[in-house]
Amino acid sequence: MSNPLEVIIEASSIEQLKALIKSAEDAIELKKAGEIQAIREQMVQMANQVDMTPEGILAYSTRKKRSSGKAKFRNLNSPWQTWTGHGKKPGWMKQALENGADIEAFRIPE
Repeated sequence: MSNPLEVIIEASSIEQLKALIKSAEDAIELKKAGEIQAIREQMVQMANQVDMTPEGILAYSTRKKRSSGKAKFRNLNSPWQTWTGHGKKPGWMKQALENGADIEAFRIPE
């Protein structure tokens, strides 16, 4: 048994099919607008439950913001250059250590 929609399509002219497509596209836009409005209303209700706006919820991040860390080492020749002791050693530290310096000489007293 064939699909009734297929029967209609098969029996229709090109002009009738174009009109059908246009009607279907219009119907899709109407349905989409209705569904979007319903979703917006749900979002507002849900946001109100936590005393926020929908925009605030979308922008909210649960990830803890990490600070870069407190500097533990300072370049003796250029005091504005510091290093936390985490990650790759900066070039000035590598060069100093290669030249025989002790890393403790660069430690910032607490």
